[in-house]
Amino acid sequence: TSRINQQILASDGGNRCSSVELTVIITNVHNQPPHWEQPEYWVTVPENTVRDAKIVTVKATSPLGDPRVTYNLEEGLVPETNMPVRFYIKPNRVDGSASILVAENLDYETTRFFTLRVRVQNVAAVPLASFTTIYVNVTDVNDNVPFFLSSTYEATVPEGAQIGTSVAQVSATDLDSGLHGMIHYTILKDESGDSHYFNIDSRSGTIVTRASFDREQKASYLIEVQSQDGSESSRPGQQGQPNTDTAYVRIFVTDVNDNAPAFAQPVYEVSVEEDKEVGFVLMTVTANDEDEVLCQNESCRCVCFLEPLRPTQMIAGTTDPVILSCRSNTK
Repeated sequence: TSRINQQILASDGGNRCSSVELTVIITNVHNQPPHWEQPEYWVTVPENTVRDAKIVTVKATSPLGDPRVTYNLEEGLVPETNMPVRFYIKPNRVDGSASILVAENLDYETTRFFTLRVRVQNVAAVPLASFTTIYVNVTDVNDNVPFFLSSTYEATVPEGAQIGTSVAQVSATDLDSGLHGMIHYTILKDESGDSHYFNIDSRSGTIVTRASFDREQKASYLIEVQSQDGSESSRPGQQGQPNTDTAYVRIFVTDVNDNAPAFAQPVYEVSVEEDKEVGFVLMTVTANDEDEVLCQNESCRCVCFLEPLRPTQMIAGTTDPVILSCRSNTK
């Protein structure tokens, strides 16, 4: 007989017991499991390896008269052991070996290392099996774009601020590692010329001014910033260039009270008949302030008042001039 079945019983002093069945398979003394050429295999592949690409060939031989063997890639339980499936095995009938091929796209940022277990068994009446392990190291390639956290940014700078004033900081994220994920920032030139008024720190993304601004001349500036990683892209169509992304930054110049109200003309003359009632309107004058009106209440308006040159009363028949002044109530 080639098989012996035996039941093993275990009991305690309280009349409780359990049993297990033991099966002993008797094999031919000459029946041995296949022998692997290597007890383990190590392979390194880039993450952009295409599907169905062969990454390694393994081989086991049977010492029996019949050299045929069968290969099987064991199912894993976690991504690192091929679950979900990222690799498959394909036997080579010509020389009795087997190849491990890529089944699905690899991603260094998701799984960087795989441990694959391959089973081989002979074709004897009572087949015997042996195992080998394949260690797959996945290397990073520059396949991720340094994306900005936002496609548009807004910032403000007070008019008259000193050159070198920090106005904003942009930030991009690249999932690649090492040089592939090292980000540099630049300001792109454009036809508007707004890019000439700002600098950007290539490492931190901090934007600073190169000039002092006057809101009354221009109230806002629009610049385009670019993020670029540090090596040749592996993405299709990049033609050896790094990966890049762009974003816009709108910078508003905030107003300060740096302009005095101005009358339309420096001197006004008016005649009035004597005995006019108090409150009679002599004339209407206007003054203009180029600063921005930040509120609509009385405290933000210009106030005009008379300033006699001499402390005399305005009496009919006199020609004492007066000064008409106008000031803004805002600071």
